[in-house]
Amino acid sequence: MKKLMNKTIAISTIALAIVGCNTDTLPDKQGNSFGQLSVTGEAKVGETLTTSLTDGNGLEESAVTYTWMADGAAIASATSSALVLTELQAGMNISVTVAYTDNDNYSEVITSNSTPDVLINFAGSIEVSGTLESGKLLTASVLDDNDFDPESVVYTWLANDVLIAYATESTFALTDNEVGKTIVVTAAYSDLDGYSEALTSAATAVIEPASANTPATFSGDLTATVTNNETDAITGTVVVSDDDVDESATELQSSLTTTFGTFSILATGEWTYLLDTENATVASLTDASDIVTDTIAISSVDGTATEIVITVTGATALAPTKAARITDNMTDDAGELRYKLSSSDIIAAGKLTVSFLKEAAIEKDAYIGLYGTSTSTSNALIDLRIQSGGYVIRDNDGVDVTIPFTADKWTEVEMTWDATSASDTVAPLLTLTIDGTSVTTAPFASASQSLSDVAIGVETVIFKLGDNGSVSGDAAYYLDNFKLYADIEGTTVQFEDDFESYDDGASLDTDNPDSPYNSATAETFVELINTGSGGNNTTNPDNLTAKITDNMTDDAGELRYKLSSSDIIAAGKLTVSFLKEAAIEKDAYIGLYGTSTSTSNALIDLRIQSDGYVIRNNEGVDVTIPFTADKWTDIEMTWDATGASDTVAPLLTLTIDGTSVTTAPFASVSESLSDVAVGVETVIFKLGDNGSVSGDAAYYIDEFKLYADIEATTVQFEDDFETYTDGVSLDTDNASSPYNSSTAEAVVAIKEK
Repeated sequence: MKKLMNKTIAISTIALAIVGCNTDTLPDKQGNSFGQLSVTGEAKVGETLTTSLTDGNGLEESAVTYTWMADGAAIASATSSALVLTELQAGMNISVTVAYTDNDNYSEVITSNSTPDVLINFAGSIEVSGTLESGKLLTASVLDDNDFDPESVVYTWLANDVLIAYATESTFALTDNEVGKTIVVTAAYSDLDGYSEALTSAATAVIEPASANTPATFSGDLTATVTNNETDAITGTVVVSDDDVDESATELQSSLTTTFGTFSILATGEWTYLLDTENATVASLTDASDIVTDTIAISSVDGTATEIVITVTGATALAPTKAARITDNMTDDAGELRYKLSSSDIIAAGKLTVSFLKEAAIEKDAYIGLYGTSTSTSNALIDLRIQSGGYVIRDNDGVDVTIPFTADKWTEVEMTWDATSASDTVAPLLTLTIDGTSVTTAPFASASQSLSDVAIGVETVIFKLGDNGSVSGDAAYYLDNFKLYADIEGTTVQFEDDFESYDDGASLDTDNPDSPYNSATAETFVELINTGSGGNNTTNPDNLTAKITDNMTDDAGELRYKLSSSDIIAAGKLTVSFLKEAAIEKDAYIGLYGTSTSTSNALIDLRIQSDGYVIRNNEGVDVTIPFTADKWTDIEMTWDATGASDTVAPLLTLTIDGTSVTTAPFASVSESLSDVAVGVETVIFKLGDNGSVSGDAAYYIDEFKLYADIEATTVQFEDDFETYTDGVSLDTDNASSPYNSSTAEAVVAIKEK
């Protein structure tokens, strides 16, 4: 069940220390002894907070003015030395300010520290379900919005108000002893907010004698899909529900030969299926649309039958793509792809983005360099050296790149430069980001040995492999999705190349008159390779993600992460990959929130519709980037609330698949600026609404990272979901889930990436 409000753990007594004397001026005489203020009591609705005020100069109670505040706002009529907490203060922190003139005529204004958020008790409830017959199983269900530890609940079952001595669990198996009697169950526990609960269910109807067997019902993993090249067993769990005592189990089957494989199932419902990839029918499947099914009969211990259906498809063909392939088999020069702008197009401040893959067999270094009017390596604005053991910025000992390098993997690099204030004595400023992580917390200065050559900005981009003595053989350095922007924000593309317009094997050297690259290009050809949607040279079919569905008619599916109050991020960055399936008609969302999670109060709420993107309530920002269903999409959001207030909105940026939505940060349109002035406390990924049903169609989340700074140097929280087991819940029924209790219909699931 979702929490009705956010709460903190109760403490038994609150001792609130003095903050200080806030009086701007004191009378011109010696001997003032500052007053001492303390507050005691429990921060719970119905409890009383009491002040204790002393002053070494003496004071009269009648001279003291009390102002009690909830979340910093004065509580009307709360002007006495004590405050009885009501439901109006639930979820808020409480403080008190006293003002008085002491007996020596010193004016004092003292404010206490704030309490934790005020707790409120939501009364629990208990219900009994099951068939009211001898031999059937009754189940007690406890609900409590303050949350509780199920293991701490003490159950008592009674028949006609007489204690059943051996019945102390949440379930009770009816016997002939209960026939003709009514049943009541009680539950006693302390909830997680410290409230003691003693619940009593309504009495059942009279228990009847045993009748016919009640058929079992089945849920869980009754279907699965496997590709025809899968050599590992797939697994699942069937859940059997049966009101008859000791019949909620499956019949054991071991190594059953099925049409296309081998199947086993335990009494507890866990099953395994191993596909016979050598089967002629299985081997002949060509792609994802080529399907056969393997239907397996199972039954519960009472004989109720059902089926598990395994869908077998052809392996999805990897998407063909083209990339620039650089080798180095010259002994007098390096392999190189060089792009040079015309003198009229030199970019004073801009951005480079590119994907690269360096094969492990290459022992020599590869490079990504930005140059001004000189292409001497020592004169570069920046020359990123990609070594076998990591990255180095050539000639720049002041910047240490700690991000690890991985061979045989596509890696995303982003560089920005700003030479608008550069000169013969002032270096351009740079940033470097690798796979979404910034190398430094702030722009750093170019280490070029010729500032006059880089003061104009970037004229030439060089991708290089090896040196004058290296030989790479067949091993290669690959480049793809090369983009050069005329602005730092990445809104105006100056040049781009994804290499798809060339023939496979086409040279990019000077022997190809259609090549847009500089004559210094050498040993660079276009090559057709296989790649997945995530940019790697092979897809990851076992990739684990968060899968969100929405099959509730009173709420949406949701994955919610909430920071502690001490970890709220005033200025930071969110990066995440998502995939929304085409079968979903309702919208999906990515939202950043402050202290309120009302949709109208969000810092930003990105609405992912079937035909595009919209920033909810923000008509001033038009998102023209198209949305593509069934495709992994990368989102980056930054926020800066360091200058925000009740009247000044935080500033935001939004980037979709590497393209910025606006040329400059834009203001949040939150309807409650006081809630977002603190920054981000909660991140919400949501699917659907209170009336939507998505069925099996899903909204997938992966590579979720929350940074404590805009530059993305400090990770506050991250989750790639690889540490979980396929199928595990991320809701509150999983005590190990790091996600907020408002999470609903979110499970870990395999989704190829």
